[in-house]
Amino acid sequence: MRTIADSTGVVWTVFEVKKQGGPKEQWSYLPEQFGNGWLCFESGVSKRRLTPVPARWTEYSDTELAGLLARAEPVMRPRVNTEDQPRID
Repeated sequence: MRTIADSTGVVWTVFEVKKQGGPKEQWSYLPEQFGNGWLCFESGVSKRRLTPVPARWTEYSDTELAGLLARAEPVMRPRVNTEDQPRID
């Protein structure tokens, strides 16, 4: 796991995501290209995925990781509608 800051000062946590199960485990909710895992870039405002995972990415400089961040695909997070949430009074 690594932490980098992009050119705007946003801090990103970078980590690799891999399947823990055998080949029968599927991530059916993800596009096929992410089936063998991905490099995840996560900040307080956004999340991105990059595949395939570059070999020895943990040895990359912060500048090189920022270059990978620029190529990574944004993750669309579902928006929570607070009107649908139960109220606690």
